[in-house]
Amino acid sequence: MKAWMTAHGADVLVRNLAAGASSARLDDVQATIGFPLPADLRALWSLHAGQNSDQDGFVGAMDLLDPEGAATESENVKLFIGFLREDPSTWPEAGVSNEEAESSAWLAFAARGYADLLVVSGVTGRVFTCEKDSPPLHLVASSVLEWIEAYADRVEAGEYTVEEGFGECYLSRDTAMF
Repeated sequence: MKAWMTAHGADVLVRNLAAGASSARLDDVQATIGFPLPADLRALWSLHAGQNSDQDGFVGAMDLLDPEGAATESENVKLFIGFLREDPSTWPEAGVSNEEAESSAWLAFAARGYADLLVVSGVTGRVFTCEKDSPPLHLVASSVLEWIEAYADRVEAGEYTVEEGFGECYLSRDTAMF
């Protein structure tokens, strides 16, 4: 995926990726959030602990959050989970299990503002979009690894185009983002 980005004029996205996080740093974040990081998210952050700046999003138009940034997004995620819990009839459409919906173990790992997030369930490791919508969550992958592999496949298949605007570079896709 990084090779595709470089070859298609989006090398700024690759250069913006932060170095990997140490195990101690990830342990500190895990202590802060109060539940174990999913193993594949921990592996991702061990390679790239987010981005160096919050422009030039690596995940479509979203920024790949650093571990501490993900922890600070927890209040926004809890707000959306609260909206989800208000209407259990939407849980099947969202793709959430009862265990996930009732859990507080959720963590964003990509974001664009407070209302466009990619979140992972700390209970199951499954990945959901999180947006101002009804229901606010939608299942997109069974794991962070499955999500990143599918995203990389779509990028490398040319389903995204490199866009520049408002002082930043990002990948755009005409259909649903994830």
